[in-house]
Amino acid sequence: MSNPRRHSNMQPFFRLSILSAALILALLASGCSSTKMRESWEAKDLDEPPAQRILLVAMIKDPVTRRYFEQHFVEEGRKKGIDIIPSTDYSPNATDQDEKQEIMDLVKKTHVDGVLLAQIKGVDKEYKSVPSRLDWYPDAFSSMSFYDYYYTSYRAIYRPGYIGSDNYFNMHFRYFSVPSQRMLWAGNTVTKNPRSVVGTITQIADEVLSDLTGSSLVKARGFFQRKLGQGDES
Repeated sequence: MSNPRRHSNMQPFFRLSILSAALILALLASGCSSTKMRESWEAKDLDEPPAQRILLVAMIKDPVTRRYFEQHFVEEGRKKGIDIIPSTDYSPNATDQDEKQEIMDLVKKTHVDGVLLAQIKGVDKEYKSVPSRLDWYPDAFSSMSFYDYYYTSYRAIYRPGYIGSDNYFNMHFRYFSVPSQRMLWAGNTVTKNPRSVVGTITQIADEVLSDLTGSSLVKARGFFQRKLGQGDES
């Protein structure tokens, strides 16, 4: 007889595996994964010091997916010397942030200077037509080796045309100052043909954090000692 409690505890891990596998299968396509900042905006009339401690809030309803995204994003920030606090350390359930007072309490107890909101905006598919091809090569020369003849002949095999597609994974990021409660920066990323979940998160984090530090809104510092998945006591 199975243990109900054990079955309940295992469900999040199965859900994470299913979600990750589904994302990879849905987005897997030919070509290399590449992420870029599609557009970004920065407030011009800035009159406050760069943030040293940022709260990351992934606006994802599923708590397992949300924690997975935040932890890998925070890890990339750690490499860059940016102190990012994942909201799941303090509020593991997405529904805990549905009320204004709850999100304000979350900001207060994390002692952050800024808040970075991350939101998945879906996947766009772009179709393309690849024409048929037949490259002609001359017959064998006396100086050709077996491999040379095989290689050139094999390349001359007819390749039929086909309809291909590229997948574009879109995310929106908005950065707010805690002291002024103003939005100081906004950026939208797009990833072409994502090849893996972790790789995509890492690339997205690199683009977002590089843009933020380049705008002088965020101050990077040395490596900070902090274990992921544990809230600060201060």
